[in-house]
Amino acid sequence: MLAFASTYNFAILFFCILSVGAIAGMFTEKVGIVNISINGMMIFGALGYLLISHAANKAQLGAGANIALSLVATVIGLLFGAVTSLLFGYATIKLKSSQTISGFAFNLLATGIALVFMGTFGDAKKLNNSFQNLAFSPTVTSTSSGQTLSYSFEVISLQIVLTILVIVLGYLALYKTKWGLRFRSIGENPQAADVAGVNVTKYKWQGVIISGILASLAGTFFAQATNNQTFLFNGDVAGLGYVALAIMIVGQWNILIIALASIIFSIFLGFSYSTPYINSLKKASDVLLIFPYLLTLIVVIFMSKRSNAPAAAGIPYDKSQR
Repeated sequence: MLAFASTYNFAILFFCILSVGAIAGMFTEKVGIVNISINGMMIFGALGYLLISHAANKAQLGAGANIALSLVATVIGLLFGAVTSLLFGYATIKLKSSQTISGFAFNLLATGIALVFMGTFGDAKKLNNSFQNLAFSPTVTSTSSGQTLSYSFEVISLQIVLTILVIVLGYLALYKTKWGLRFRSIGENPQAADVAGVNVTKYKWQGVIISGILASLAGTFFAQATNNQTFLFNGDVAGLGYVALAIMIVGQWNILIIALASIIFSIFLGFSYSTPYINSLKKASDVLLIFPYLLTLIVVIFMSKRSNAPAAAGIPYDKSQR
């Protein structure tokens, strides 16, 4: 029962992180920008959240204040992601630099800045969340061998609600509005969109900022999970940004398929992280943690041959080349 409870909770957490992170990457690629900096944007979101949590913990605020500050910390995390994404946008849109190299550099910058903040304001090795999780988590008790054990199931949480909103609103915005039609056309043929009167540069900036906000939201989800012994923020988000990019590729840049792929990957990740609670698998828990990431690599290798990416993804837009 404990194994099921932990697998369920981990799977829900990973679904929220990976689906929102993958959708974040999709938004930039829909306007023709290859964005491998999702992991870095998630780091900035997590950092913003945890700095507020650390400050609240130092001030020894009460539980009621913590609930309100958790929402404030989430907003701060989103602002961190939105503002720092402008740097990636400046490099790729304004300077027309290599999008892959810019994304890689952004990831390194995010980790470096996070480590500096951790050494300055928090523990030099880690930052943890001190806020309560905003979730409805009924406790189920059972008796085994004379011992009463309690299990907490997160039936509904703020993370799940926000994730569902991102999926639904993202789908409606991209496929049911004129804005979405113009947005997607830029990733396929920006020159044609420009001729039709669409401001290509403006839409590219919108894509980068939306991506920064969503990726940082996924980062705050990770940060909220650092109040237990499983997750630690040590300048990274366990590389989940790269897994989100893999899910985006598996989902073929389609928001609904991305959501479905996120569920599948989350179940594997949830099981691998819950193995310490399964007696027969405790000794192999560290090895099993590798499996989801190995699976990600294998899937990307096979899916890349059938890629249906936006035609103009990775090509800097030059208005003079109509």
